[in-house]
Amino acid sequence: MKIVFSCHPTLGGSGIVATELATALARRGHQVHLAACKRPYRLRADSGVTFHKVNIPEYPLFMYPPHDLSLANKLAEIVRQFDIDIIHAHYAIPHAITALLARQVVRPQRARVVTTLHGTDITLVGSLAEFYDLTRHAMLQSDGLTAVSNWLAQETVRRFELPAAPEVIHNFVDTEHFRPEGRAPYPAPGEPFHILHASNLRPVKRVADVVRVFAGVQDQLPAQLTILGEGPEKGLAQELAAELGLCGRVTFASTANDVPGVMRSAHLNLLLSDHESFGLSALEGLACGTPVAGSDSGGLPEVITEGETGLLCPVGEVACTVAKAVTLLKNRTEWERMSRAAASEVRERFGVERVVPRYEALYERVLAGEGQRRDVSRSNPRDRAGGTR
Repeated sequence: MKIVFSCHPTLGGSGIVATELATALARRGHQVHLAACKRPYRLRADSGVTFHKVNIPEYPLFMYPPHDLSLANKLAEIVRQFDIDIIHAHYAIPHAITALLARQVVRPQRARVVTTLHGTDITLVGSLAEFYDLTRHAMLQSDGLTAVSNWLAQETVRRFELPAAPEVIHNFVDTEHFRPEGRAPYPAPGEPFHILHASNLRPVKRVADVVRVFAGVQDQLPAQLTILGEGPEKGLAQELAAELGLCGRVTFASTANDVPGVMRSAHLNLLLSDHESFGLSALEGLACGTPVAGSDSGGLPEVITEGETGLLCPVGEVACTVAKAVTLLKNRTEWERMSRAAASEVRERFGVERVVPRYEALYERVLAGEGQRRDVSRSNPRDRAGGTR
């Protein structure tokens, strides 16, 4: 098949998943393209994926650069030039909308649109009154619609009153790269435990809770914390670390050239978000044999098996997370058992060979006219409600 991907090129999970899926499909013999305003940092030179840069013109008439129109035009160019079968949009706004516009432009070519929902395109962006109708339209008009967790699929139906739920295809991880071999051993007496948090540091990630949990752990055990990522909450986390006297024990890093190596260096991965639609950084940590302490919220319970591969506590319950983390880290036998179980479960449930064929099967159904097109005759819930949400 000939497929073009459209995604955010930044550090968030949607762009990472799109890039890894594009790479996996290219290695399985498909012709794969990817369009974005800059090259995604996970798109390796040997990926086999053809990258197309979206150029955004500057013109005094435009108060804001017209990224979405430039992306739609680029997608249409790629579809025409390479006779593309599938436009796979990762994120409803703007990628699914621009994919639909490109499909309209290139007709009568048969390009189909598959949209994958990743989380905040539904729970945050799509739920805003300014984008609600467009988000719903994008989902209804897509030839195939997927969500990365059961929780997100249910939340999408609830918020947008869709006549059918998206197909759930969980995120995956390349276990050839994210693997436990070479991981840091349990520390010798007196050596510090390495605790990790990796995200785009948005408010939903509750980075302040990460710092507070670390403070509680290091009161009882020698420990150091790495916060990997960039985002609006970074300054708050730095200020809190200074206020708690932790500056010498907390390292802030924007990116890492060897993400699997960073994951393998950690003894515990913290992901304490208000909710995660899935929790890709948790999955990558588990694949490397690093237990995860996470929020019992959103899609994380679909990734973390409580007491087997990680720890779950209610959102904001810092004391609960501290207590569970300390208990685990003090017990070498239990920590080593959980580390082995984490890597084993990821290989079994979330490996490339288990998940990627489900996308191929979806593409084939869509091209055969057996996709998930929604009943667009159903009225908009906002019309019945008589106003905006």
